[in-house]
Amino acid sequence: MSILATIKDHSGRIYRGIQSLLVISTGAAVLGAFDVSHNLSAGGAFAISILATSLALLALMYMRSSVVHRLQSAAAAEAEKHHFLTRDAMTGAMTRRYFLEALREGLGTRRDRREAALLLIDLDHFKQLNDTFGHQFGDLTLAHLVKTADRIFAGAMVGRLGGDEFGVIIPHGDLAAINKDVRRLLDAMRAGKSHEGKTIPLSISIGVALAPAHASNTTELMLVADLALYESKAAGRGRVTVFDEEMLSDKRYRRLVERELRAAVYLGELELHYQPIVGPDGSTEAFEGLIRWRHPVRGLIAPAEFIAIAERSTLIDMLGEWVFKRACADIGQFAGRRISINVSGEQLKRDEIVTMCDRVLKDTGRSASQFIIEITETVATAATPEILRRLEALRGLGFHIALDDFGTGHCGFNYLKTLPVDIIKIDRSYIRALAHDQVAQIFVSALAQIARIQEVTIVAEGVETAEEFALAKAAGCNRFQGYFFGRPAPRGKLALVDGRSVEPLALSA
Repeated sequence: MSILATIKDHSGRIYRGIQSLLVISTGAAVLGAFDVSHNLSAGGAFAISILATSLALLALMYMRSSVVHRLQSAAAAEAEKHHFLTRDAMTGAMTRRYFLEALREGLGTRRDRREAALLLIDLDHFKQLNDTFGHQFGDLTLAHLVKTADRIFAGAMVGRLGGDEFGVIIPHGDLAAINKDVRRLLDAMRAGKSHEGKTIPLSISIGVALAPAHASNTTELMLVADLALYESKAAGRGRVTVFDEEMLSDKRYRRLVERELRAAVYLGELELHYQPIVGPDGSTEAFEGLIRWRHPVRGLIAPAEFIAIAERSTLIDMLGEWVFKRACADIGQFAGRRISINVSGEQLKRDEIVTMCDRVLKDTGRSASQFIIEITETVATAATPEILRRLEALRGLGFHIALDDFGTGHCGFNYLKTLPVDIIKIDRSYIRALAHDQVAQIFVSALAQIARIQEVTIVAEGVETAEEFALAKAAGCNRFQGYFFGRPAPRGKLALVDGRSVEPLALSA
């Protein structure tokens, strides 16, 4: 039964009792006034009347007190319910629903547009914080972010929009003042949070959009602020970006490419080109499969123009599956040689990569030992325990794992002790510098020695001349790839670039 129904039922009984007392009081007063009863004196009748009236008054006072108490309880319960619905229990920020309602009200009506600013804030590397320091520290970090934002942005409203994403509504559009406060928030988070006696530095990415300058309704303002937030992440995180019109045109272009690329998968516009990987004697040991898009209007499109766009959605998973299926279909044409395929870091963030590879192998009857999976050095250095687990699962299926572009980032020799890799591909910049750069010579030679100890194959990438081939061999590389041996080409044209090939050796790449 609801609070109001309980009050009505409870008060109804008291009210009927009061009516009865008043009837008794009135009757007794009439009897006393007219001396109607021979058994009851006038004084007694009036005494009964006074007593009944007093009891009625007391009942009225009790009923009033009871109703007030119950109404207060109902109001408190309603306030608690409202707080539960409007506030995130863990951080104290507004819930997404009420934050969006507050944003809608803050923007005003079509006739009365108000200035406001929307900040979207994302806590960088939140998953790694949870994995490293525990979920309790992660929860405290989110609450710390909300508390700090509340303190810095006076008069603003802070809401939790997702797991580690928050929004701030600022009731003005003074960009200079907003930038000043945002810098304070960035610095406050960089100062870190204490954990078990240590200070853990934190990083946030922020996107800013102004109303009505950038958008005049809630949906559009959220969209443009999200674009600005994405730019902050893409530029390296830990920074703020204010929306500008170019971001919107970029988004439209990305959507266009996504639609066309999705259609290209079904229309057969994608191709897998192969580049030979050779041994010291020039014989082809393996091929690297490189995706190309033969657009009906724009011609042949290199992966650099569309892979990054595909990685922003699950479209990259569709492309990855297409590449692997194509490689499985073509492997029969390359007897004794492996095919190396590139796997995006975005694919490795989901368990689907392992289940997809296992499913395709079973569907095609191929063996994982016929394939090499390549990951970039950037992916390796940022690998979470989950990504490493997936790489180990792929190795467990029988795939060899290659570390591509080694030397371009921060992946030092120590990484080679822990990363589950069988092949290291040295970035072309070192191979080109072997003739004149002593540092490059020492780097390649040292890596080759480590590889021999750990029984890892070393591939020299970007070999374009006979001199580079000779120097890379002298430095200790045992596999080679580059235009000197052949450019990527469709399977049907590989005979034109494989003139140096002899009978394949036993594979170790």
